[in-house]
Amino acid sequence: MSESPDSGTSTIASLFAGSIPGLAAPDGPGIEADATVGLHIALGNLVSEMTAERMRKERLALDVSYLSAPAVAASALPFATPQWGPASGWAWAVQRITVAGFGATTDFIIAYRGNNANSDSVPDNALFTFQEAVAGGTATWHPGRTGLVLRGEESLVFGGTLTGGGQLVVSCDVIQLSMSKLPYFLL
Repeated sequence: MSESPDSGTSTIASLFAGSIPGLAAPDGPGIEADATVGLHIALGNLVSEMTAERMRKERLALDVSYLSAPAVAASALPFATPQWGPASGWAWAVQRITVAGFGATTDFIIAYRGNNANSDSVPDNALFTFQEAVAGGTATWHPGRTGLVLRGEESLVFGGTLTGGGQLVVSCDVIQLSMSKLPYFLL
């Protein structure tokens, strides 16, 4: 006995006709129609999810910006300034810190995490030591994308030794983002 491909489809349709609501009778094009409708619904859901994800990323980008913090000059250590940390409700992901103007090879600068107070320059808060083998040299630290994150009201404080005189200039680049976006940035 030879069966056509359509008779196989009809057999399958007849087996499920009573158990799947809306399935057409075996003599109609119900399986093809149901498959098309199901595929259309699945694609529609996928497009909706992709649109929602794109919109989420666009909202995330609105609260993230790359900026250079104002350079700070100091001739005495320790020093702290409120310009070196994010405002309340924001976070900084520090990308680069550069210290220029070492007066002698014995000079060194230590970056600390603090709260805008010179008293925060204690070993518990130490982050990195800058030192140059050349007087007048420049030392740079790149902590990585998420290696140094400062939250609102935290700041960078600097301590160390200046034996060569002169003036140190510290500059940095940061990614600034709202605190609500920080968990997504850290992923």
